[in-house]
Amino acid sequence: MSEERKIGLKDTLSMLLWGVVILIITRQVPFVSYSIFGNLALLGIVVLNIRYNATGFYRTFLPILCWWFFLVFYALLQGNEVPLVARFALIIFFLLAVYFIILPSRMIKLLFAFTLLQCIFLIGLEFVLLLFFNLETYEPLRHYFINQGWGDVYTFTGYFYNIPVKGNALLPFVYMLSYFVPVFPEKRKRFFRCIYLLAIVFAGNFAYLISLFFFHFILFFLQNESLRRLQMKVLGLSFLIVLFFIPGLIFVENVMSKKVDSMGTRQDQVEVLIRDMGQEHMTIWLGKGLGNTVSEKTAYRDYTGNVYFELQTVYFFNQLGIVNFIVFILLNLFLAYTKIRDPRLLFAYLCYILYAFTNPYILDTNQVIVILTLVMANKILEDENRVCTRNV
Repeated sequence: MSEERKIGLKDTLSMLLWGVVILIITRQVPFVSYSIFGNLALLGIVVLNIRYNATGFYRTFLPILCWWFFLVFYALLQGNEVPLVARFALIIFFLLAVYFIILPSRMIKLLFAFTLLQCIFLIGLEFVLLLFFNLETYEPLRHYFINQGWGDVYTFTGYFYNIPVKGNALLPFVYMLSYFVPVFPEKRKRFFRCIYLLAIVFAGNFAYLISLFFFHFILFFLQNESLRRLQMKVLGLSFLIVLFFIPGLIFVENVMSKKVDSMGTRQDQVEVLIRDMGQEHMTIWLGKGLGNTVSEKTAYRDYTGNVYFELQTVYFFNQLGIVNFIVFILLNLFLAYTKIRDPRLLFAYLCYILYAFTNPYILDTNQVIVILTLVMANKILEDENRVCTRNV
């Protein structure tokens, strides 16, 4: 009986901590300055739930831990600031450690609740902007969002507002996950998918739409039941491509023309980070160390002391170097294929990476939440398969 109470207490604490993490990451408007509490809650989840008795834990995780200590030691030798070293060391630790954690599956419902709140916020703000603001009057609101560090709110025509604020990053992931595990209430599944899809459109991130198009395109062909059905799908898809080819081309061209400045900034960041890493032969291979900051000013911006880049992956490459970056990628691939075994969930993870890679939504708390959720979802699908096997 005491053991049951202990397990129940651990699950309750984990649920509370998980709620804090999701709340902070989705409600960065207005709680962006409280991210430290989300990190502490995440640390609590790891401490409470890491599975030391999991199969292969000591054989797998301890070598990873040794490599992680090497990264920290090397960063300190490079003279990087201790708080920044600790910050990025924790990110890498979380990204690798959470593969060994299986939280109770009901926590996915909490993820649904908080991301739904973000959807309602986006949809509500979109209609408020359309009803009460125009091209001239919305500018003070936009500057307020930017000054608060919440993200941006902008429009080109006044008939549609893009709302790329912080807290949107998990919306496409939750939407895609709903096709494989019961994230939404079963009887209202299509309704909530429409809500999420509408919010994703209002979020105004082109990478979200590309990722969702790729997701549905692959899903479209994976769900065929017969050759005849596949032929009908191909015929229908061909008709839609012909019908929407020119409007789609115009839409993509308009979007890309508006992103010229953003693409120039990203290219500038890549050049700055690669140039900084290439100053010495050793740093090319081992990186500039965790927490490294560059000291360079270009025509686009002053990067001195920056730890925020639109292409966060390249910033990690700058810190890790060729060797450590390859090790890091291989470790993530290995853990994903061994801890998230269902190919449908790996596909959802791939689609998340697709839109997160070109945005600062990767190698951070968002990705940690995605991994934890996928490990939970994998457990749900495994349990379902076991039940089906027994029934047969």
